Amino acid sequence: MSSAIISPAAVISRSRFHRDHSYEAVSMPGRQVLDKWDEQRNFLSGSASDWLPTVRATLRGIRARCGKPNWDGGGETAVSEEVIVISEEVLIIIFSLAQPGTPPPQIVPEADGEICLSWTEDPSHMFSVSVGEGRRINFAGQFGMEGALHGWRQLDANAPESSLQDIAGYIADLYPAIARRRAA
Repeated sequence: MSSAIISPAAVISRSRFHRDHSYEAVSMPGRQVLDKWDEQRNFLSGSASDWLPTVRATLRGIRARCGKPNWDGGGETAVSEEVIVISEEVLIIIFSLAQPGTPPPQIVPEADGEICLSWTEDPSHMFSVSVGEGRRINFAGQFGMEGALHGWRQLDANAPESSLQDIAGYIADLYPAIARRRAA
């Protein structure tokens, strides 16, 4: 027999879509199942793994369509192979840091040759990352009444994950936490 105790004070995820793993196991077999579940958490429906193949396909499309100057007829700078490779690297890292339920970003080639990755919860809650030449990352976010931020950084070639930890956190801030349930 199992029981569940709902504890709104305990939070494990900021994503409202993360419903299936919002409890804490009490028994040893339950903990083992949860450990395995945690190993596979990014392969859940509604998780980042659902969008990673799609964003890779989008980047291939940008490579084919925007790799030459004037790709949209307005004097645009070509999106370089370097920018596409770095954008994929950024997406893979964000994918690895994303919690289940993180929606896919919009991926847009920009006229200056950068690629914009953008997450929008609603008109007052959004976050965008522009990836450019030389591993330069520009970012900006609007978080409703909590305010806004913007900045830039060089993506560290030796430790890119550390360069993107806070950016992944800003993306996670777009999605509210859910209560943790305790089950026997």
